[in-house]
Amino acid sequence: MILYSMMILLAWVLIISLNAIINIPIYNFDLLYIIFGVVVSTIAVIAIDGATAGLVRLLPNKWFNPMAKRYRVYKWEKRFYEAIGIKIWKESVPELGHLTKFRKNKIADPANNDYVYRFLLEIVYGRVGHAVSCVTGFLIIFIFPLEYALCFGVPVAVVNAIMNYMPIAILRYNFPKLMALYRMNERKNRKIDKTKK
Repeated sequence: MILYSMMILLAWVLIISLNAIINIPIYNFDLLYIIFGVVVSTIAVIAIDGATAGLVRLLPNKWFNPMAKRYRVYKWEKRFYEAIGIKIWKESVPELGHLTKFRKNKIADPANNDYVYRFLLEIVYGRVGHAVSCVTGFLIIFIFPLEYALCFGVPVAVVNAIMNYMPIAILRYNFPKLMALYRMNERKNRKIDKTKK
């Protein structure tokens, strides 16, 4: 949570500073209006992200089948995530699984494949929700007159997209390990079923 808070603060300072240097002379803003624009845009984008996540959860489970090829993760992706230092910062990104009553910060029941499948399903929901939020976040450009889009809406939406990408990267990075666990459990369960017959 500290990392996210620092990113938001740094983004605010950067956006407000750039507006003060570039846009005060162009649009005749005062500093308070710039601060107001950035804060309102931030609150709005958080609300849009929440609404987007809620709408994604209303979609049918079958659309989020973790076994579907469209959700697989490629080997080169793991190398890319490690190259951007995911192991260093992944623990700093807040995990909001408590909102759906399913935490994804640790595997609580690794031998239970119903649980592991639910974990995989929640990962896919999370990936899709965050990915859609990267796009829907740009709706904030309509809060203020469109001529101000580059002043408030676009920069805040870009920061929002980056902050949504971070959990996507974490979820994609963890997905193959969970899939391997699920398949290993399946093999064990088949062997147990054969010995019972």
